[in-house]
Amino acid sequence: MTSPDAEMMAARLREAFASGDLALLGPLLDPGVRWGGEEETEQTCHNRSDVLAWYGQLQAAGVSAQITDTLVCQDAVVLTFEVAGRDRGPDGPRPDVVHQVFRLADGLVIDIRGYPQREFALVAADVPPPARA
Repeated sequence: MTSPDAEMMAARLREAFASGDLALLGPLLDPGVRWGGEEETEQTCHNRSDVLAWYGQLQAAGVSAQITDTLVCQDAVVLTFEVAGRDRGPDGPRPDVVHQVFRLADGLVIDIRGYPQREFALVAADVPPPARA
């Protein structure tokens, strides 16, 4: 079951990413949005500014992503991206397909997590949203 808010958010996220315009993405993010895995790393983002800066760095580095699939859940949107232009780096190749789960609360994205496998993203999308600070 999906909610009208989640359907609208999915459309707005698709528009923002298709255009590559971070000004369209910013208003969709909660000021305290978190992006990253459960563990803290140098790449973990802790607020809207961090997330927009991270996407901006990826754009500046020539990374592009095209949405190839969208799944709307009650409290989440799962976007599947086909990614091009990534640095392969010393840790080996990064996946060319990434599934990002955008967790929703009060009409905004509060949490973003990426998964290399669709099945993991779908399980995560069905889990209740994380508690907000």
